[in-house]
Amino acid sequence: MEELVFDQEISLPYAYTAGAVQRDALNGLSDGRLVGSTNGQYTAVPAAPFAPDGAHLRDTVELDARGTLEAVTVAHHLPGAPALGLIRIAGASQPLLHRLGDGAESLEPGSAVRAIWRSDRCGSIDDILHFAPA
Repeated sequence: MEELVFDQEISLPYAYTAGAVQRDALNGLSDGRLVGSTNGQYTAVPAAPFAPDGAHLRDTVELDARGTLEAVTVAHHLPGAPALGLIRIAGASQPLLHRLGDGAESLEPGSAVRAIWRSDRCGSIDDILHFAPA
């Protein structure tokens, strides 16, 4: 059986409006702070309006931009083969996927890492340049 694959760009115009907890988180990122959303039992980083079980996460909490490396992988298919890690931010209920740098690429799971912030921030998760050894 022959396989036919199409590689085509499709324009899907849409507008995204951040809700209250996402707005607080994006403003926090532009200030160099990590803000999550919580209901007291579950804390999401980056902030999300709902927990996986559907519970509302209406409150925000500022978290230290440090955590524990849970897993590491290298994206060989991307330019520069960046290292990515699952980072359990202290106080968060689920890990955050982000780039690793400054030697964190060779760390073992369980190692402590900290966020390295860009100097020119704009309110995006990319305001965290990467995570480095703590």
